[in-house]
Amino acid sequence: MMGSRQLPDGCLELAWVFGYNGQAASNNVKVNKDGHLVYHVAALGVVHDVTNTKQSFYTGHNNDITSLAVTGDRSLAATGQVGKEAYITVWDTTTCNTVSIMKEAHTHRVSGLAFSTDTKLLASVGGADDKQVLMVWQWEKGLQLAHNIAYSGKVERVEWEPGSKTSLVTCGHNHIKFWKLNNNVLQGNSGVFGDESRSDQLCVSYLPDSRVVTGTASGHLYVWNEAKIVTAIKDVHPGGVLVTEVYPGGLLSGGTDGNVTLFDKQLNKVSTVSGAPSLVYGVAGPIHSLTVFREKLIIGTEKNEVWMGSVEGGVGAATCVVQGHSLGEAWGLATHPTKPVAVTASDDRTVRLWELDERRPLATTVLEKAVRAAAFSPDGQHVAVGLTHGTFVIFQAEQLKEEHRISDRKEVRHDLKYSPCGAFLAVASNDNFVDIYKVEPGYERCHVLQGASSFITHLDWSTDSCYLQLNSGARERLIFQVEKESVVGDSSITEVEWSSWTCVLGAQVAGIWPKYSDTSDVNACHANMDLGVIVTAGDDGFLRLFRFPCAKKDSKSESYVGHSEHVSNVRWSCDSRYVVSVGGGDHALCLWKLKSPPYTSTHPQQTVKLPSALGKPEQEALDTDGDLKTIPQPTQNLPDDLPGNTAISRQRGKNKNRDSSALGVKIAEDSTFAKRRNAKSGKSQENTQPEHSLHLHHVFGVRVHECRNNAHWLKNRQVVYHIAAIGVVCDPNTTVQRHYLQHTDDILCLDVHPGGEFVASGQVGREATVHVWDAREVCMISLLEGGHTVGVVSVNFSGDGDLLASLGLDDYHTVVLWNWHKGYKLASARGHSDKVFGVRFSPSDNNHLVTYGVKHVKFWTQTEGSLTYNQLVLGQQFKQNTVLCSSVGGGKGDTEWWLLGLSSGDVLVVRDAKVERTIKAHKGPIYTILVTHESVWIAGQGGYVSKWDTEMKECVKVFPVTDHLLEDTSTVSLNSSQPGLRSLSAAPLTVMPILVATHHAELLFMDADGKFTVLVQGHSKGEVWGLDTHPSLMEAVTVGGDNTLRCWNLEGHALGSATLRKTARCLHFHPSGLFLVLGYLDGSVALYQYPSLEKQGAIHHRSEGISDIRFSPDGCFLAVGSHECLVDIYAVNISEDDTSKEGSSLHRVGQCQGASSWITHLTWHKDSKLLQINTGAGEQLFYEAPHGTHQLIPENTNTELAWASPLTCPLDATVEGVWAPHMDLTDINAVATAHNLPLVATASDDQGLVSLFRYPCQGEQKCRQYGGHSAHVTNVRWTYDDSKLVTTGGGDTSVIVWALTLRDPPTSPHLQNDAQAINDLPNEDMTLLDVESAGLDDDIVVRAATTRESKASKTGKTQAVQHGSNFATHLRSMPTLTPDDKMVFYCSGSIVGRLNVAEGGEVEGQNVGHGDHKSFVTALTVSPAEPVMVATAQLGMAEDTQEDKAEFALVHVWSASDGSTAAVLRGGPEALITSLTFSPSGRFLASLADASIVHVFNWIKGVHIGHIELKAGMVTTMAHSSETTLTVLTPRTVLFLDLVGNSLVTTRGHVTPDLLPHDVAFNGLGVSPDGHVYVGCNDGSIVEWKGRTATRRVAPPDDSEIITPVRMSIAVGQGAIFTACRLDSVIVVRCYTTDSDELRFFSDSHITAPTGNWTPISARLGAALLVLGSRKNHPFIILDLKSGKFTLIEHV
Repeated sequence: MMGSRQLPDGCLELAWVFGYNGQAASNNVKVNKDGHLVYHVAALGVVHDVTNTKQSFYTGHNNDITSLAVTGDRSLAATGQVGKEAYITVWDTTTCNTVSIMKEAHTHRVSGLAFSTDTKLLASVGGADDKQVLMVWQWEKGLQLAHNIAYSGKVERVEWEPGSKTSLVTCGHNHIKFWKLNNNVLQGNSGVFGDESRSDQLCVSYLPDSRVVTGTASGHLYVWNEAKIVTAIKDVHPGGVLVTEVYPGGLLSGGTDGNVTLFDKQLNKVSTVSGAPSLVYGVAGPIHSLTVFREKLIIGTEKNEVWMGSVEGGVGAATCVVQGHSLGEAWGLATHPTKPVAVTASDDRTVRLWELDERRPLATTVLEKAVRAAAFSPDGQHVAVGLTHGTFVIFQAEQLKEEHRISDRKEVRHDLKYSPCGAFLAVASNDNFVDIYKVEPGYERCHVLQGASSFITHLDWSTDSCYLQLNSGARERLIFQVEKESVVGDSSITEVEWSSWTCVLGAQVAGIWPKYSDTSDVNACHANMDLGVIVTAGDDGFLRLFRFPCAKKDSKSESYVGHSEHVSNVRWSCDSRYVVSVGGGDHALCLWKLKSPPYTSTHPQQTVKLPSALGKPEQEALDTDGDLKTIPQPTQNLPDDLPGNTAISRQRGKNKNRDSSALGVKIAEDSTFAKRRNAKSGKSQENTQPEHSLHLHHVFGVRVHECRNNAHWLKNRQVVYHIAAIGVVCDPNTTVQRHYLQHTDDILCLDVHPGGEFVASGQVGREATVHVWDAREVCMISLLEGGHTVGVVSVNFSGDGDLLASLGLDDYHTVVLWNWHKGYKLASARGHSDKVFGVRFSPSDNNHLVTYGVKHVKFWTQTEGSLTYNQLVLGQQFKQNTVLCSSVGGGKGDTEWWLLGLSSGDVLVVRDAKVERTIKAHKGPIYTILVTHESVWIAGQGGYVSKWDTEMKECVKVFPVTDHLLEDTSTVSLNSSQPGLRSLSAAPLTVMPILVATHHAELLFMDADGKFTVLVQGHSKGEVWGLDTHPSLMEAVTVGGDNTLRCWNLEGHALGSATLRKTARCLHFHPSGLFLVLGYLDGSVALYQYPSLEKQGAIHHRSEGISDIRFSPDGCFLAVGSHECLVDIYAVNISEDDTSKEGSSLHRVGQCQGASSWITHLTWHKDSKLLQINTGAGEQLFYEAPHGTHQLIPENTNTELAWASPLTCPLDATVEGVWAPHMDLTDINAVATAHNLPLVATASDDQGLVSLFRYPCQGEQKCRQYGGHSAHVTNVRWTYDDSKLVTTGGGDTSVIVWALTLRDPPTSPHLQNDAQAINDLPNEDMTLLDVESAGLDDDIVVRAATTRESKASKTGKTQAVQHGSNFATHLRSMPTLTPDDKMVFYCSGSIVGRLNVAEGGEVEGQNVGHGDHKSFVTALTVSPAEPVMVATAQLGMAEDTQEDKAEFALVHVWSASDGSTAAVLRGGPEALITSLTFSPSGRFLASLADASIVHVFNWIKGVHIGHIELKAGMVTTMAHSSETTLTVLTPRTVLFLDLVGNSLVTTRGHVTPDLLPHDVAFNGLGVSPDGHVYVGCNDGSIVEWKGRTATRRVAPPDDSEIITPVRMSIAVGQGAIFTACRLDSVIVVRCYTTDSDELRFFSDSHITAPTGNWTPISARLGAALLVLGSRKNHPFIILDLKSGKFTLIEHV
């Protein structure tokens, strides 16, 4: 999508605004009826809930708001604005919705507003300063009632006389005027000053006795009666009285002195409260606003601060609740690199830190001059700011303490940036120079970059800190090589990656400029390279969001208003959750939340390459609007309702160390990649999934890096650990593994239940979850959600196993206590501001636990749902230490003591939360402590385990971890000598052997003699890209970023490894299997013997990385592709004893030139002559060996070429079907065809998926997808016999072996080992064609989906009412029997009717069963257990209930006997519920809302348990198949939802191959009392399910003429299945028996259809009756199963 003009995939929503306009308006802080502050800043009306730290916004203005008034009941506010055509709006202070707009009123500005006492009239004053106009409005109608010129000078205020509709007053420059409203005429009389000075009247208030008080610029109060001054209260506020406010106790006044003066009702002065110093400036700010609400005094000051206190305490006892920049403009803005913190700098001479998550200021400092720029250092420890007089200052970031000051320029410093390495600071100035300063030791200038022809505006560093790009006021973009201080051209640095992009000029951002713009129209921008978007700050006051890169002119954008003047700067927060913008003249700091991004990344910001291709003329740009119309928009690859996904978003950020970023490469419209991606129709086989499937066989590796105590023994003497998103249970005797695969991202921590059978594991993710699972069955027991964000870094079971504690990776390191059995939180608290590494329970007391980390230890106590702590005093000696681990020794209660391992190697012995003694137990940091009955074991950095006595008084023995202490039977060596040790676990009962986890991804067994055995080895840090399988053995080799070459026996054993001196990225076996060749990132190639891994030789012809390397099938040639856009061809002579002069057995004989980008993949032809090359520009090129002659091969010939297997080029025509239309070139990292089977596997860069397709794979093709990797899958290879597939993970460092099988029914109902295929639902949305083919009615599915869409796109009550009326004609009667056949309930509009039924189906009476619904009843069900309850759902309507429940569908649960309501339930903001089902016990109730959202309730307690959103518009019906399992039906699949804790976990039902015809669709669902599932099909057949597998299809009787598609209704019970469908004009009811092992057809009945359009939509079975229903107001049929007679019930 590079260069696309299309709208970006995300949107912004205003979340918070820092600031208040206390300068340009007066008396503009009010309180609404809920006690929330109402004020304005910029163009925003703000409703501020101080208590709950929430804001809502009125956004109906397009320029600065200048006046504010509220009604007497505080429910409405009126605001006026500045502008050529200034207008007034009235809006609701609770909902922030517009009530009325008054336009064509004032010019210039609205300076004052006031409501009459009865709120019917609104007075406004405004206009130019030399001609102010007073207007009176009937605001509800938007009509101007009267107007008159108020004064020929400035008018400050307008006020109505209390209780009057005709009297009002205005005041201002040297005047006061008293007005009378007579019909539509305003008449005014000027006030008589008499002997008093005629000074400016700045404020006015009516007293209860109708006297008027004005405050003057001379500091006096004048009291007026009948337009004359009757009293003058002198010298109240020296410098001027700015505001007066009448309150129940008398009068308040505020002035320029910052004081508040209190007067009683007789205007006797009671007291003057001295002004409190401003939080920023140290002096009191002039008071511009006063208001009183319930004894609270709210004060607004000229310093743009709002204070809240009491009337008696005044300012002195107040608290500042709102802050913002004041005088001048704010331009400086930067965000912290790792925390949700921003820094701003302004002309008001302040630098301010803001906490974005907590919405509060952190620190402020005041400088001597205006500040124009700010930047954080890469480590976030320092803030640099640039001043207007050429100085820049370095502050310590946390408290803004000044550390350095440099003044070597005289002009303003417009921008400054630290280099990514942190070693340099670039500072731009107005004198056209950029100065480079060396940070250490003291910001010495080391370079000066000259050449710009105007002042410097923006700067960006390259990631290697070697290049700096800048923009200037002359609209220049220059790139400097910093070390040489020279300008370089774009074309010479095409591979440069930029650490940030804030420059507004350049080919990458050409599309952000509007037509006919000048250089000032875009003030700032900031690209988010993770999300592929860029946000801009416009001079017109708009924020705009574009795609990035944005190379096309006239690119589309999303625009956002909030600022009233030019937006001066904009930045993304470190985690991409927020955009921060700062306004120039409006002083507002706005916080925008990113909504619906394409994906969210928790990784640091990625980089962007500088593509020279983007600099080409516009006619060479990538795509046109016309071309884009034919390309589908990107869609979400995986819906959330797939197995393993539950309700958790499975989004993962891309961490591509492979230099394949699409941001830096132009993909031509006619490139091979574009052709492959847009291939539409299958060419070689039908669009079906492959017959084979994969299941996870073995995974190599263990995650130990950055983890502690995460490998444990189980009770059955098996071992559990984790790697990637996989929990591994391994039998150490056989190395056979079983795998827990329900996690959706990297597992970070793991703990074992005291019983030794259950495991808790926590993962990383935006919605980080904790899973509790059974290690015996590897199935989930409980899913704990909602406790953490970012990640879960530690989990621990309590001593009795009843509770679980978890520790978060968020900024607050949240501690959560869980009742894991029931899946809910007991308590939570913020752990600590510094890093917290672990949490551990006291073994003897569930209410006590400890957390530990950087410079702290906290002992926690749980009491009544809260967590409180006492912090351990570490003492002077250890206060700077980090506590890395803990354990507990001693007995119970008072005899219990804690052992804490420190980074210094000391162990603290703690008793009763006090340090009892310290022991120097280790030379380096201690990572783990294990306490057994007889010993204490300590391990950490340094690679040895020390054994101590139980009292920690004597070290008994030291066990070093080295190669010479490995058991003699060990076939592999350690990755390194004496590695850091991260985890210890004692074997059950025997203690020995101890399980040891090393820092280098190894699991070892240590026996009592200190001998070690290797159980698991793997790659550690870095990414794993290189992979190949042996040509004749069940072995594979890999290379990774940990600089190791590893060999694997694919049955589950590591064979050996070699340490490399540098990083290799690719490797390949010689066809003989006796040699390996490695390609390195430095451009060299090395040859190794196999299996000895002895180096044979090396060559080094390239300076950039080797990206792919391949021996020819005959072994005579070697092709080496590099990032230099070349492929070198070498002749191979490995039989010679001597080597060439180049030092190897490789002789370069040819070179393939002509690629326009780096080489990505290579594949040889079977004849070893022809070579296929794929490039980063999406090219497919062909060359001939040995000389590298370029060959032009037609496309039709290309598909017939016989390539050697595996084919690894993803752009080959035979694998075009692996590309989806929305993909970019980096979405598939690797492909591999099987050697002898029609299969191709792909390694996905998105969401860690492995995909399996049929081969050849041409056109649109379905696949099977498999999860397990937690990061991008980097490579994939088949074994020589195609029995296994090997894949490598990038960031997760795992090597996974998948076994290939023919697709057979799974043995496990949870599909735990059935390959974890996650191709559960079609990616495409449901269409009307799908619904029709299923024989369904479009209202059941499609109308529900439409409801959701209309709600998302429109607001207002009218929409819901209209929907309800349209839907009324499609309602269903749904007659349903009670279990005893005595009553039938049915839907009739908003009424539920009841029929009393006698034996044989005869109706004895009819009445209302339930009449409490307020809108149409859309679903009905009856509980199967006593007491019999009925659940009904009503359609959401706007007039339903209160405002906050408008349009929401409700469920009523009521008694079948008397209709009394037992519960009213609401799941969410859905409008339509189409299905309800009780669990077998009647305890749980599930609802299907909007055809996609399933809610589960415990209706007895009125509790909403959980919900899940499935594919929108897909689900047709559902039913309980067990107490905690729901069976959900879509036209194409059956899903099973398991209630686990508070979550619903989705598993797709498995259909045996060839069981169903290709075009069959599901449209009926029945569940027997014992939980067997039966599904009806549109061809009249029934599918029988055993567990979660469809095992048998029963076709309808042969003599029945089937007209497809048919609508099937099913009822199950009494040992039989009844189906009903309409064939021509006959209703056919068929009976099948279920008494035998197999479903058998028994009999059928034919009933003439009651009407021409009558169709059986529902079938409900009782004890001996079957009732069939159709639409509302249609008759329904009661069939007596004993006699075969039926009764037609006309609907009443």
